[in-house]
Amino acid sequence: MATILLKRGQATDLGNLTLAEGEVAIAYNEDKSTAQLYVGGAGGTKILVTADVAAAVKTALEQAKTYTDTTVTEKIDALVNGAPGTLDTLKEIADAIEENQDVVDAIKSSIANKVDKEDGKGLSEANFTNAEKTKLSGIANNANNYTHPAKHDASIITEDTSHRFVTDAEKTTWNGKLDANSTIDCGTF
Repeated sequence: MATILLKRGQATDLGNLTLAEGEVAIAYNEDKSTAQLYVGGAGGTKILVTADVAAAVKTALEQAKTYTDTTVTEKIDALVNGAPGTLDTLKEIADAIEENQDVVDAIKSSIANKVDKEDGKGLSEANFTNAEKTKLSGIANNANNYTHPAKHDASIITEDTSHRFVTDAEKTTWNGKLDANSTIDCGTF
């Protein structure tokens, strides 16, 4: 830590004044109505710190006030973000949490029982067993997009007593049989 040395003297002595590095001197005019502050620099130089320290301090204070009045207020307003008047302070929020501990416990329990996300997997309401997942994985893409064909090959039909094929010859024979409206001339008896 540097030691700061103070020198005293009259303004008339300013030209002859030497300051070591880090020394501070205040020079007044003859009637002591104004003053200047000097600091010793490297090689015995005198550095005028400011002609009006009060103005610099006033400017710094005004800038700090502007910052706190606007920027900090904006940040707090953004944090509150339209919260109702009863829950717009950390104290009110803490009190509300304490008064509703059962709700807090229910939320904690829900979080503790959540399904963990696994890379490459999505979450859904359906919980599949490994066997169900394997079965679903074995279904071909678009397997549920069946379109019934306009024509079938006859070989896919299994015949039984109620379902039989009829040949063209059988159709001709049947068509040649008499129907209920047909008449037969049986001759005279």
